[in-house]
This record gives sequence, structure tokens and C-alpha cells, in this order.
Amino acid sequence: MHAYFPALNSYPSLLGDMLSDAINCLGFTWTTASESTLICLLAGRTEAIRKYQQSHPELEHAEINSRLVAYCSDQAHSSVEKAGLIGLVKMRYIESDDKLSLRGDKLIEAIERDKKKHLIPFFVCGTLGTTGACAFDNLEELGPICEKEGLWLHVDAAYAGSSFICPEFRKWLAGVEYANSIAFNPSKWLMVHFDCTAMW
Repeated sequence: MHAYFPALNSYPSLLGDMLSDAINCLGFTWTTASESTLICLLAGRTEAIRKYQQSHPELEHAEINSRLVAYCSDQAHSSVEKAGLIGLVKMRYIESDDKLSLRGDKLIEAIERDKKKHLIPFFVCGTLGTTGACAFDNLEELGPICEKEGLWLHVDAAYAGSSFICPEFRKWLAGVEYANSIAFNPSKWLMVHFDCTAMW
């Protein structure tokens, strides 16, 4: 309700902040990047099921869903795991390199292992700015793999995404053109009140 007023410097903004804080109780969920990750995983899942069912019309949605597998770095936010649990899909946590980055070679290995088990890879969550170390996954390597394999690439830039407003930091966006979706939180670094996530 207060997002339409200047952040932190108007009476309506302050009043809105007080009201939102007053009802921030157990059981109340704010819309954040966690929901963005879930929505994108569900969109990728729907697309994968439809695509797979075209070549295997005898299979039910539930059968296909039980074989779907998603991938992320071992540094990814816990919301990625939660999205996988809610979406009822397998989640693979791929070991990051010495710079805490998810790399293409490790992703390919995981995809090939799962294909041998007759699983269906469908989703990758790459992170630009992990919560623990502000590490960046290598989208320039992950993107072409996702494009070739037909995987939905979601970019979780919740923590560091706001920095890309500055031209000098945009080099870290290399490979984002492969993404099917991206989300970042202006509420982290852009002086916008809590519960603001931008998603494309």
C-alpha cells in the first residue's frame, strides 16, 4: 500500500511501514524473491510437462512430474529448495567452484547423470549475489547449456541485483540474455520499503 509514495521520506510511506510492521505476525507471508523463484519453477514445470507430453501422450502429468529435476548451486538461497518441495520436483545441489560459483561443466555432468536415470532436467536457478558470500554463478556458461537442453533458466539476483543500476557493475550480468526469468529486490539496496521484488 505504501509503495506508491516516496520511500522513507513521506507521512504515507511511514504510516504504511508502521501498518505493515503491525501485522507482520507468524503465519503471514510477504511477497518476496522466494515467491518469484517458486512462480518461475512452476512455470518451467508446466512448460516441461507440456513439452514432454507431446512426445509421450500416454504419460499422465503426475508421472512426468515425478521425473522432473531442477538444479542450483550449493550456495543457492534456501527458497530454491522450498520451491522444489512445493513443486514436488527433485532438486540437485551442484558443488560450486573455489569462488563459490556454479560452473557449466558441473551442470553438464549432473544433467547427463540424471538423463541416464531416465529423469527429465527442466530448470536451473542461477544466482547473482548469493546471500552468504555475494558469489555469482557463471551465466555465460550456464545459459548456452540451458538453451541447448531446453531448460528454464531463472536468475535469482535478489541480493545484488539492485547494483546493476550502476553501469560499472553491469559486466556481472554477462549471460543474463539466456535467462527465461530474473528477480531482484529493490528493497535491499535501492531504499525501497520491504516487500518489493521485481521479476521479469
